[in-house]
Amino acid sequence: MDYLILTEKNSAFKKYEEALGGRSGKYEGKSYQLVHARGHLLELEGPAKQVSPALKEQYQSWDPENMPWNVSDLRWRKATIDSSAKQLLNTIGSLSKGAKAIVIATDNDPSGEGELLAWEIINAIGWQGQVFRIYPVDESAPEIKKAMAKPKDVTNQHEDGDYLKAYVRQRWDYLSMQLARLSTSYARAAGYRSVPLLSQGRLKSPILAFVNDREEAIANYVKKLFFEVKFKDNNDHVYARKVEKDDDQPAFRHADKADAEAELAAQFSEPGTVEVTKQEEKRQAPNGLLDLAKLDAVLSKQGFSSKLIQSTYQTLYEADYVSYPRTEDRVMTTEQFNQLVDNREAIAQLVGVDPDKLTHLEARAKLVWDQNVAHGANRPGSKVPSDLNELTQVVKGAQAGKCAIEIYRLLAMSALSILGEDYVYVAVEARIKEHPEFTTKFQQPKELNFKEIYVDGDLPKDQLDAGTTAMAEVMEGANPKPSKPTKTWLFKKLASVGKYGLGTGATQQSTVAQLTDPRSRMYYLKDTRGTLSLTPNGKMTALMGKGTMIADPEVTKDLFADMDAVGRFEKNPNEVLKTSEAVITHDMPILEANVAKLSQVAKVEAQPREKRGITFQGRTGKLSLDYGDHHFTDEEVDQLLAGESITINVNGHPMTGKLAWKTYKGYDFPGFQTEQADWQRQITFKGKTYDVNKKWGTHNFTDAEWTKLEAGKEITFEYKSKDITGKLIFKKMDNGSTKLAFVPSFDPNYTK
Repeated sequence: MDYLILTEKNSAFKKYEEALGGRSGKYEGKSYQLVHARGHLLELEGPAKQVSPALKEQYQSWDPENMPWNVSDLRWRKATIDSSAKQLLNTIGSLSKGAKAIVIATDNDPSGEGELLAWEIINAIGWQGQVFRIYPVDESAPEIKKAMAKPKDVTNQHEDGDYLKAYVRQRWDYLSMQLARLSTSYARAAGYRSVPLLSQGRLKSPILAFVNDREEAIANYVKKLFFEVKFKDNNDHVYARKVEKDDDQPAFRHADKADAEAELAAQFSEPGTVEVTKQEEKRQAPNGLLDLAKLDAVLSKQGFSSKLIQSTYQTLYEADYVSYPRTEDRVMTTEQFNQLVDNREAIAQLVGVDPDKLTHLEARAKLVWDQNVAHGANRPGSKVPSDLNELTQVVKGAQAGKCAIEIYRLLAMSALSILGEDYVYVAVEARIKEHPEFTTKFQQPKELNFKEIYVDGDLPKDQLDAGTTAMAEVMEGANPKPSKPTKTWLFKKLASVGKYGLGTGATQQSTVAQLTDPRSRMYYLKDTRGTLSLTPNGKMTALMGKGTMIADPEVTKDLFADMDAVGRFEKNPNEVLKTSEAVITHDMPILEANVAKLSQVAKVEAQPREKRGITFQGRTGKLSLDYGDHHFTDEEVDQLLAGESITINVNGHPMTGKLAWKTYKGYDFPGFQTEQADWQRQITFKGKTYDVNKKWGTHNFTDAEWTKLEAGKEITFEYKSKDITGKLIFKKMDNGSTKLAFVPSFDPNYTK
């Protein structure tokens, strides 16, 4: 066999199978075999497994004294993610033995992630032969065939720029794990012992800093009224003096209304004459297409979560209904533009756009390029659905179905708008002849054209012409109150950093999806129909990051630029990795000092419970001398060490138990083990034995219900005239431990 073609996942495998004519065979004279991964099959092992045995304890520790790490200590070992990944890896390795070359056909995304996961596999199977890379614009049959005709030789992975870029990013992010450990350790050492992971990162920390700064600005806002003389003409256009940038207290804005009235009486009591100084017809062409971030910002207002938008878009892409999600392009190729032109009437009919408005069928130079375009901007895909309900058949769930329709509708209108004619308007500037420092500007729309197809915001409104005369009056104003942090605002902030912004729209959207996911360990932002607010954990994480380099958007901007420079062979990867040590060294004392800020949102907890070193059943360990609100006496400890059962009073209830060895997160420790109480039932769940409550509220579970619950199934029963649905789940308790319990579907802890 000439080629073993490696795709990123099974869905891509099927596209290549269709394009090339089978899972194996011959294409353009080359014999081939298709094989697929399922995203990353390998991941970097934990720090303790990256170093020699002598350093294991040091790298396992979260103690700040053991940081920053010495990068030269790390061996960068990777292991398969799970057993099925290992099985896939073995299959790929076995098939490679009959190949002359491996062809990387993974996703070609801007971060180089597809390159990285492919090389992980190639290295893991010990491949020593030739390696090619193909770069299809999308997974349509024509693009796959076109890419197969010009494979690039990347046999030396250290000459593969996309791989090097992703390699540096992955290792830099791994090293930045120390900042999460430091934040969390400093907080816990200061008495905030139950805090969860306070994670810091090159994009998430600036995002949290932006939101926190805005929330603080809103909280600290003090309304300051001012009074200002302005003119208003007989058509209600207002004329004002120019306020210079960064001058929020110009001399003509008065704190006292009487002063403004005195100014009016002394200088502007006579009517003014309106003088039009400029009246010019202008044209505005459509802007670039939506990226994932802007798509998210719009759809979130309809109640769709970032995570749902992300997963639904990916599913639609795999079904050919939309284009590649993780593109950084804001333009498209001539071929892609022509495809849009060919499909315009069918797409317009689907989304309610008048096809008669789609008359600009020549490619605009600023929107259609044939150089340096990878996948093209986000847009409708090659497959046009017969109706929008067809999209609901490829996703799971009613909400995902609604989301799929809205994603397609928005993408379609955005893309079709570039086939509309330019927006035409008259730009008008006018002033008061007697007082030319008083000016006004407005637009008079003439032809809406593409804006009637899609516009981000409200349509321009017709304006009255400038008036002929104007009278001065005192108008009240105030310093503007900062608006709430929305996704639209946040994505604009991220896009405004530096020349190119912080990451691609897809990267920004993916990070926000993680931060707004209630099931994530990093649930730091609450998303209420596109309006963001910090969760308690998010607030603590943001406060810990105040003043750090990791939370500085300029530092992140430079880091993104450095990683891109590595991909262009302009910077040495190790040189960029060293910057992680500088960031960590700089941020350590700041993180430690920032613990003092946590008192704004949390309380220092009581001192840790007393423990006593014991030997029990031939093993040594530390026994906590507290169980609930009961403190074991020396006599009770002696009884427990002798294997006796004792009865103690815990929170007003008698409990009987004895000493036993327990396991928590892989660690064995001695602890008080209660005997089964009257209110408990012992069950077998997922192969292990647990004591659980016999009832929920006043409802006693029946034997039939226990059979379903032990099998991991949902049950429904009537409770206080309502149907309650739920199942057994390992629920996180307030003290950080987990407990197997019945959890109803309306509980935030409930998971499918």
